[in-house]
Amino acid sequence: MRKFARYAAHFKDNGAACADMPPTVTAEDQTGNMILSKQKQAKILDQKISTTLYLLRTIITNSRLYSIDNEKVREMISKAFNSLNEILRSTRELTLLIIDNDLIINNRAIRPEEAEHFTLFITILKQKEIGHVTFKKGITPRELVQFLSDLSSPLSQSVYNGAGISCGKLGFKEDLRDTISSSPSPAATVSKGEVTPRDQELMDKLKSLSQEQLILAQELYFSVKQKKEYNLHGVRDAMSSFVTLFSQNLNPLSMLTTLKSGDEYTFTHVINVCILTLAQAESLGFKDQHLYDIGITAALHDIGKVFIPDEILNKPAKLDPEEREIIETHSMKGAGYILNLSNVPKLAVLAALEHHIRFDGSGYPNIGRNWKTHIISQMISIADTYDAMRSCRPYHDPAPEKKIIDVLIKEKGSSFNPLLVDNFLTILSRNKSKPF
Repeated sequence: MRKFARYAAHFKDNGAACADMPPTVTAEDQTGNMILSKQKQAKILDQKISTTLYLLRTIITNSRLYSIDNEKVREMISKAFNSLNEILRSTRELTLLIIDNDLIINNRAIRPEEAEHFTLFITILKQKEIGHVTFKKGITPRELVQFLSDLSSPLSQSVYNGAGISCGKLGFKEDLRDTISSSPSPAATVSKGEVTPRDQELMDKLKSLSQEQLILAQELYFSVKQKKEYNLHGVRDAMSSFVTLFSQNLNPLSMLTTLKSGDEYTFTHVINVCILTLAQAESLGFKDQHLYDIGITAALHDIGKVFIPDEILNKPAKLDPEEREIIETHSMKGAGYILNLSNVPKLAVLAALEHHIRFDGSGYPNIGRNWKTHIISQMISIADTYDAMRSCRPYHDPAPEKKIIDVLIKEKGSSFNPLLVDNFLTILSRNKSKPF
């Protein structure tokens, strides 16, 4: 006891001495420690997610060999449920997104060295035509058992969907990675003659269609937000007419819709991005069905924003880190939603996922610099930036065109594909003095 008393006195004396000393930890040290701590937490979370998914895969394979009611299988399910809940205490939800043979987990692409652990899991989901799965806070044991039972049963035609687990089947058309070439053809020459009555008639039709598209975009986005079924036939029909008229060598800049109120921004922005993306694609030689698919893709690129609270979308001030984290989920949410839509080009999934990924691989979702974005996603990114900067928002006034052009030039090679920026600037220059 005397020994411990002596040690206690020693620490007490040293503690008193230390208390009189000035602090040696600087603000920079604290910031560095916080960053390291966040990185460590993220790494631990990634490890937990990988372990949990591996466990789910093991449960499915064992259920196929034995039964979902097997004692050992039930023990693994209990372990997986506890592990899922531990993850969901750290993150709002756990989302898996499958694009081709790539697995993206909560905005992170699985590295090649990890991929072999998930190959079978991806195969199982694709066999059931599942394109995305989201595990949500509040998931119950019964929901997890039903979900795993449906996945493991070769006889089950559907997979459980409920409050704690949501999943979507693949509804898109064939992949367009290969069918849409990234090799641009020579830009079409533009006549600078006088405006003819026919040109005026075409432009009137286009302006009418752009307003119709605005209404259709509002209907689509509101329907999704209210979790109602929405038939895309109207959007497809309007886009078909849009593309037919768009190919008539007219000035796309005069078609851009004007923001009438702050609440309309999402919809006018979507239509303007669609117009500017079609202008780029058409100038590079894309035609007919490809141009139609690109138009549908651009119209749906921001659909994930309907899952973001309005108070964050319309906040008149700078977003705090937590709000920024929430809004950055719209890419994954949008891609997941589009996976469920029928007869939609798969390109739309890629664009929804990739339109905030920069040319150098940075941006969000942070799915790794080895991920190569589609050329149409790169066009949408340029159109998105141009229209956002030229629009009046609660937190900024419209930027002068010179400033927007300066930003595009400055960000060539980092944010944007340099060749596409040059082409976009050519479109702007070519149409600046052309009224129609």
